[in-house]
Formats: sequence, structure tokens, C-alpha cells
Amino acid sequence: MERKQLIGFILIGVIITAYMTWTSITVPPSSPQQKATEAAKQQQPSSQAVAPTASEKVQEQQQPQHSTLPRSTKYGKLYEQHLSGEQAAIVVENDVIRARVIARGGTVRSWRLKEYKSWFGDTVQLIPYKNQFGALGIKFTDKNDDPDATRETNIVDTREMYFTLKNLRGTGNYVRITGNDSVRIVATLALSNGGIIEKTFTFYGNRYHTNLAVRIAGMDGVLDRKYSLVWQNGLQYQEKNSVDESAQAKAWLEQNRTASEIDAGLDPKPVEANGTLDFAAIKSKYFVAAIKPSQELNRELLQTTLTGYSMPAPDAGVVEYYDMKIDVPYRNNRVDNFTVYIGPIDYDVLKAYGLESAFNFATQSFLGMQYIARPVGEYFILPLLHAVYTYAFSNYGLAIIVFSIVMKLLLHPLTVGQTKTAQKMQLLAPEIEKIKAKYSDDLQKQQQEMMALYAQYGINPAGGCLPLLLQIPIFTALYSVFSSDITLRQTPFVGWITDLSVPDEILRLPFKLPLLNVDIISGLAVASGIAMFIQQYTTIKDPQQRAMVYMMPAIMILGFSALPAGLSLYYFMFNILSIAQQYYATHFAKNKLTLEDLKKMPKKETWLQKRLREAQEIAAQQQGRSIAQRQQQNGVGHAKSKSRKR
Repeated sequence: MERKQLIGFILIGVIITAYMTWTSITVPPSSPQQKATEAAKQQQPSSQAVAPTASEKVQEQQQPQHSTLPRSTKYGKLYEQHLSGEQAAIVVENDVIRARVIARGGTVRSWRLKEYKSWFGDTVQLIPYKNQFGALGIKFTDKNDDPDATRETNIVDTREMYFTLKNLRGTGNYVRITGNDSVRIVATLALSNGGIIEKTFTFYGNRYHTNLAVRIAGMDGVLDRKYSLVWQNGLQYQEKNSVDESAQAKAWLEQNRTASEIDAGLDPKPVEANGTLDFAAIKSKYFVAAIKPSQELNRELLQTTLTGYSMPAPDAGVVEYYDMKIDVPYRNNRVDNFTVYIGPIDYDVLKAYGLESAFNFATQSFLGMQYIARPVGEYFILPLLHAVYTYAFSNYGLAIIVFSIVMKLLLHPLTVGQTKTAQKMQLLAPEIEKIKAKYSDDLQKQQQEMMALYAQYGINPAGGCLPLLLQIPIFTALYSVFSSDITLRQTPFVGWITDLSVPDEILRLPFKLPLLNVDIISGLAVASGIAMFIQQYTTIKDPQQRAMVYMMPAIMILGFSALPAGLSLYYFMFNILSIAQQYYATHFAKNKLTLEDLKKMPKKETWLQKRLREAQEIAAQQQGRSIAQRQQQNGVGHAKSKSRKR
């Protein structure tokens, strides 16, 4: 019967694999234009990655347009004349970005990464469409308390005012730079009292960052002690699965390399910090925006506030938003410099800015393993994966296969112990069955005899557990790297595997499975489940554990269906290599073990075996005492019964 089940399981896997290959060949992939069209037809998909509107594209072309906004009494006369103006903007394009600085607020309204695409095919635009004012605005409190002033608040938000833009190259509203070249864009708000608020953006030809220089002068009688540099609404989402993207979204700051963070999905409580600021940042799954004050700035007087909140999205999605505010002490005519990085979470790129903490090397916290997993991922897993890709193959699918072989070889000293323990347990299986049959009514005696059997043959039944525990930090680091490495994003392999950073879906269920919250079936997860079934089928001989042979592969298929295809490919290859290792040890290895060989081997009781034996002896003694007590009680009761009868 089991042979037929094995054949049926293999045939199912062959049919599924053939189906996936056939569909990948016969169904042509959607073109970027088709993807964009389909995205436009959907009403706010769960990713919330909305394609740019027609007005956004018009603004990209920089067509000046005079504002007709009505004048407001929100501010006093000092600011009122700046509440209307031309919708002017300057576009700066370099080797890696295309940024747009707008007159209203003198802020960055668009920041596109030319080398990366959103899930619907357009270039990645990181400034949220929801953020009507743009990023890197300035707010402050006006000290003017004139009772005759017609105004609603003392808070002045310069993002609502129109600055004068100037391209210092004098090339109009568009400038293209490359290599080591640079350009400065100056946004100036000149107030009638002689006060000036000036922001200078310096862009570089091959960098993801801009240098922001803020100069405020002539505001001694107006500005109250400090101004705030503001970023609102986080980063625009770029992935199709907003739940997955939100899982890695957060805001955090570092002071003297010590981090304080906020995760709106877990604890939305605001984070406030005073003192020396290294940087403040907001990240999504693959992208980050960070503000670093210069060393010359009086950083110990800065106050930083991070705020987060989450919002539901269609299709059971979720989007997290983060606000970032840095309060800077005001000093007349001083220039405050900030490095603003807005780009990919590429470890090698981030390291040059001191922002490598944005890379999520430890997504799991099982038994505190994140403290071990992070250095393993940062200094071993990620460099090894990239080295294999660079020096062996320029295809990440093939690189992952080679990487899995390398990892199998490196972990061989740990896994070989598990293999040997499994072989020894197989040899003892008939003897164990005899003990179970002989003491079927006495579980305590059964356990004692089994422990004596293990000691007789020098076997530690838990011998495979320690190697498995030692591998947990490695597997945790593997999961984190494969889930966060942007080099795998939108990278195809073969057939139905079109993106190694997301699950390789072959079937979508009409409902989500409880507990696992999964509604898709992954092709590689199915393949890994089949490989696990074959491995367990050939190693587990205990009839009482036979159900696990069928249950564990099914659980693996469902659990792994939500993992990135790159990680599933790694586990599939690792399982195949484990099967090959087991097959070789069983059929081709020299000097195959027998029970006689085990008897002749030197016996050394391990610490764990000693503790198990002592526990068994204590349990046996307690059981013996309890039996004697019961017998004594029964004897006393029997004697009393006889005396009463007399």
C-alpha cells in the first residue's frame, strides 16, 4: 500500500511540474504596458502602488502654471503674499535618479529611481502621491502675538508658500548630470520684513543622495528658537503585496549607533529623542529615506520625533505611514547641512552612508537568535551569495543552486551527525519493536529498556537535535537575506518562476487557510514537499511515526507557499542534496554499520544520555515506591476486611 502511495505522490509531482512548465511556455507574459493598463483598471490594489496620474506626468514635463488658490487668513500679512505663485519646478536627472524640486514649499515632489520598477512596470517613485506638499519642508512657530493680526495659528508651514527656484547652472527647468558632476538648485522665500528662508539642494552625477543646506536669516524677531525639517506619509509602496511590504516597513533613528524604532503594525507609539543624532530614517521593504545631519551641525541640540500609523487597504491589505520631524535650533544666517539619502536598500550602497542597519538581517527573534543571525547574514550569507553570483554565474537562480551546494558542504559536519544517528536508529528499529511488543502494557518499563538498549549500542537518541539547533541562526539569516535582498527583486529564473523575491504561485485558492493565512500554492514548495516526503519515507521506519511521513510534507507545502521563490529554491535544492547524501550513505558507503559493529564501538555516555538515564531511574524509583505503597495499602485494607468478617 505504501509503495502505491509513493508512486502516486511522485506522479502528482510530475503532473504539477509538467503543468507549470506548459503554462509558462504557452501563456505569454504581460508586457509592461499591459500591466500598467491592468493596474489602472483595478481600484486601489492591495499594494497601494498607484500609477502616476496624468497631472503628475504633466508636472514632470515642467509646464509653468499660475496658481489661482484663494488667499487665506491662516497666516498674517508677512506670509500672505506667498500663498500664491507659479507652479514652477526644476527636474534634475543623473545616472540613477530623476528628481523634481517644486516652487510650492521648495520641496522635493518626485524622486524616481531609474534602475528600479514598481510592480506595475513604471519607474519607482518614492515620494508619496498622498503627500501633496512634497518632502523636506520647513515649519516653525511665529512669535508674533499681535492681537490685531488676522490669523488662525502661530504655526507657519512653508510648504504652503511659493519659493523662487533657481538653477545655478542657468540651464532652465531641466538639468542632466553624470559621473562626478554636480548641480545646485536654490529655493528662496524672501519675506517683506527682510527675512530669508533658503534651501539649497546639491545633486551629484552618480549618487542616490542630495545635500540639503538650510539657511534662515533676518528672522530673530519672528522665528521662535527652532525650525522643523519635515517628512510626512513615509514612502510610496512599490510591491504588489502590501502586507508583505508593511511587515518590513518601519521608522527609526540612531544616536551613537544605538537605535530607537517604531513599527506602526506592532506598536504605533511615537518615538521622541533629544541629543546627538546620527540619522533618522523611514523604510519600506526595499527602499529607504534617511536624513543625516552634518558633523558641523550642533547635533546634540537636535530633537527628533517619529510617528507611525497604519491604514487598511483593499483585498485585506494594509499600508503603514510614517512621519519624521527633526527640530533644529535657529541661529541667524547659519547654514545647516543634511545628507538626504533616498534610494534602494542595497547593502553595499548603504554602507558608504553608514545606513546598513536598514537591511533587515534578522526578521525572526526565536530564542534571541537575531543577535547571532545578524552577523551570520551580514558577514557570511550575503557576501557568499553575491560572490557566487559575481564570480560563477550572472543568473541568480543558478547562483542560488550553487550557493545551496556550497552551504550543504559547509554544513556537512553538522548534518553528518544527524545522518549517522538516523542510520543507527534504523538498525535498532527491530529491537525497539521487540521491546514495545514485550512491554506494551508498561510504558515505564518500556522506556527503561529502550534507554538500556541505546546505552548498550552507544546511541544518543537526541544526537540529531544539537546539530539542528546550531543551524537555526543560519536558517534565520537565510530567511532574512532572501526576503530583503533587493538584487533578487523582480529577478526571473526559469519557466513559471518570474520573480525570485515573491512566491512562485501556480494555484490560488478561493479562501485563505486558517492559521497560515495562505491562499496560494507555490510550485517550488510542492517540489520541496515531495523531496521531504521521499527523504522521510526512506529514513523513518517506526510505524508510530509513519503518519509524520505524510503530514510534514503537506505542512511544508502550505507553510513554504508564502516564502520568496529564491528561498524555496534554496530549500528544494538543500532537500535534494540531503536525499542524495542519505542515498549514498545507505547504498554506496564503505564499511556499512551492523548491530555487531555498534556493540564493538567504544561507549561513552554523553551528558544528555546521563541526564536521561538519571531521570528514568528517578521515575522508576518513584514508580516502584508508589506501587509498593499501593500494595501495602491494599494489604492493610485486606487485613482490616478479614478482621471485620471475624
